[in-house]
Amino acid sequence: MFEYRSAYDRPLGWDDLFRGFDRIFREVDRDLPLASFGFAPSALTDEGDKFVLRVDAPGVADKDVHVELENGTLTVTAERKDEVPAGYAVKRRERGTIRFSRSYSLGEQLDPEKTTAQLKDGVLTVTVAKSPAATRRQIQVKAS
Repeated sequence: MFEYRSAYDRPLGWDDLFRGFDRIFREVDRDLPLASFGFAPSALTDEGDKFVLRVDAPGVADKDVHVELENGTLTVTAERKDEVPAGYAVKRRERGTIRFSRSYSLGEQLDPEKTTAQLKDGVLTVTVAKSPAATRRQIQVKAS
């Protein structure tokens, strides 16, 4: 009259598969520190006489940001460390270490002496001036 069926006797659907993956990742992630490698949202704009790069770097101290301009390539490297004060233990970790490095090819006509970098409100702004020879100019065409 009654038929015994376990959870393993029925066909599995997509929902069951995704629930299983979620369960596995929750168990793996529970005790591991969070870390992000290589990604930081950024915007690079060409403003005629200069390039302006804005990189989101929340919680990163200015001493942990490194900006380098070499052979027309701008490289930004930053790290936010999640340190626990001595004598304290972590009860729950939803915030972790962030490390990223990103390179942008800007060309050879740059003025490294006029390059500036500022970190304010979690946004790194790097301004790279172009050399006067690299600025765009209109060339008038004459009829012959």
